[in-house]
Amino acid sequence: MNQNASFTVVESLSRSKYGDPSLGDDRLVLTKDFVAVLDGATDASGASYDGLSPGRFVAEIGAKALESLAPDTSPIEAIEQLTQAVKEALARVQSETVPIFAPCFAIILFSNARRELWRVGDCQYLLDGKGHNPFSKVDEVTTKLRSLIVHSYLAQGKTIDELLQNDPSQDFLVSIYRVQASLCNSPSEPFGYGVINGEQVPEKYIEVIQIPEEVKSVVLASDGYPDLRTTLTESEAVLSEIIAKDPLFYDIYLGQRGLAPGRESFDDRTYVRLELGHGA
Repeated sequence: MNQNASFTVVESLSRSKYGDPSLGDDRLVLTKDFVAVLDGATDASGASYDGLSPGRFVAEIGAKALESLAPDTSPIEAIEQLTQAVKEALARVQSETVPIFAPCFAIILFSNARRELWRVGDCQYLLDGKGHNPFSKVDEVTTKLRSLIVHSYLAQGKTIDELLQNDPSQDFLVSIYRVQASLCNSPSEPFGYGVINGEQVPEKYIEVIQIPEEVKSVVLASDGYPDLRTTLTESEAVLSEIIAKDPLFYDIYLGQRGLAPGRESFDDRTYVRLELGHGA
């Protein structure tokens, strides 16, 4: 345990794909002991929990639960507490519309006391500019399938502008997402993956990253940044470049969706950069 650990938040941003912060499913949590990015899963079903989208509802619950974590909490204990908080919240609230999959979020969390990162799902990190942020196997398949669908419509004569107004790939993917939901927290190989959704998260999906003593810069982010960089300005610039060149997110970067009317990006995005102090 690092009793003298310390950190400074250098810069941060949390913004929805619609520009309006109240519509986003991401949450950024900053306490004296923990820093976390929670990425609530986008659900296009129209389901609502206490007036919030499914992803935002559980991300809000997770954010509140993080504020009560003891400084020396272990990663397993932390994920269990988050899971229990979500389970209890979902037992109290029902949606009139059935969501495509159970409300859930991915998370990456910095523990100040333990000098560790804990990750469940597809959030991102950089340690002095280096990180291991691969697509999950299931996302590799679905994003390639979406790219194939978009390419096929373009080959039929549809234009980029037409597909930005009405992206038919989303209709194809909904049925896949409904089936894919059974893979959440499933030990099945190779497509199972971890999320916080009120069900027990297998330990294999709780990733613990030790931060070496020499590391001074830590970046945490949701997957709304296709090419995460060491500063917010750089990360935003790369995102803007991809949006300009590939607004459908089917070619340069393969996304679950592209731009659409009312959207400024393909996904919600959250970024925070920390500077670790001496003895952290």
